[in-house]
Amino acid sequence: MIKHIFKTIWNERKINAWILLELVVVFCILWFCMDYMSFTLKGLLEPKGFDINHTYRINISMKDEGRKILSSSDAEAKEQITEDIWTIYDRIEKYPAIEAISFSNQAYPYTGSYSSTSMNVDSVNFGFRIKSVTPGFFDVFKIKLIHGTAFNWENIATDNPVIISANNDNLFADKNPEKVELIGAEESARKVIGVAERNKRIDYEPYEPIMYSPIKRWSQSIAGYRELCIRVKPEADKNFRERFAEDMRSQLQLGYYYLSGIEPISKAKEEYLGWSGYGDNFKSIYSITIFLVINIFLGVIGTFWFRIQSRRSEIGLRLALGASKANVKKMFIAETFMLLFLASIIASIVCVNIAIGDIVKMINVPVPARGEESVAAIQHLINYGLTFSFLFIISIIAVWYPANRASKIAPAEALRDE
Repeated sequence: MIKHIFKTIWNERKINAWILLELVVVFCILWFCMDYMSFTLKGLLEPKGFDINHTYRINISMKDEGRKILSSSDAEAKEQITEDIWTIYDRIEKYPAIEAISFSNQAYPYTGSYSSTSMNVDSVNFGFRIKSVTPGFFDVFKIKLIHGTAFNWENIATDNPVIISANNDNLFADKNPEKVELIGAEESARKVIGVAERNKRIDYEPYEPIMYSPIKRWSQSIAGYRELCIRVKPEADKNFRERFAEDMRSQLQLGYYYLSGIEPISKAKEEYLGWSGYGDNFKSIYSITIFLVINIFLGVIGTFWFRIQSRRSEIGLRLALGASKANVKKMFIAETFMLLFLASIIASIVCVNIAIGDIVKMINVPVPARGEESVAAIQHLINYGLTFSFLFIISIIAVWYPANRASKIAPAEALRDE
């Protein structure tokens, strides 16, 4: 059967060469569409390492006079500003609907701000994202500790410990924090007291190693940070923003500070997705995929219609010699499968080499955010399986109609035409 199909394909090699070329080109384009969608979907299904449900950012703004003081050398005025912002922190913490509260710098999920440093962990160099946080940060965003101790006001008061989390390799997950040697620039060592769950900057991207550095109570630097995030009790979340603004606006107008807004962290997520281009990338990929599906369907059905019409006498002869209508349909479907299989082998070689050479990225085509990681072999297999399955289904649907029409040809009519 297979030998006969190959022989038939070879006999029709002129028209099959064009079909093969079309399938190779389409397979290559769909391969990278599937690569983008499968990789981002995989990232979306992985645990993010944090929870933004019922979380808000309280925007505490500062008047121009206060900013001038912060940039001046007036130590007493700066101390008063620091006292005011911590008083605001305490007042918000006592609000009945609040479950947890934190100050942070470049730390809350989906923030566009970013700070990093290079550290050696057990003599292996890593690039860590730095998040400066108060102890409540882990409660606000439900970040779990795998090993060790969480920050509290006591253990950060006299020391300068850190909590770390791993990247995709999860190298720190099984380590005892006390045995982790963390050394930064100029051989400065940091005491690791905990290992947290892996975190992502955004849902679709790989995990990144993070170093959580503590913000101490009454730290003056917090006057400039003002990333004040809260977790609201689930039962109090309905209409929380309106109630909180009404109840607390006057209490939070202290010194040079005032309440300027309350935004859910989910809004920060939407803004970051738009800013990072994921929304536009998805639209581009979906548009290309839909266009290709229509193009493949029309191209294959048109090509096979012409191909089958040119083989009417062969079909009539097969039917006259006892072949069933089902066998005729199976023959055309088998030929389609074989052509697609041959095209997939050629296209896979092309696609793997394009991926290795990073050519797609060079021509500004949307690619998955893999960071410094190369495309894994398993991802190539996933891309091949998804692309082949998708194209096979489309091709079978497209070839079924002309094959079904061909199987209904009366043998005498087909032979008479010949």
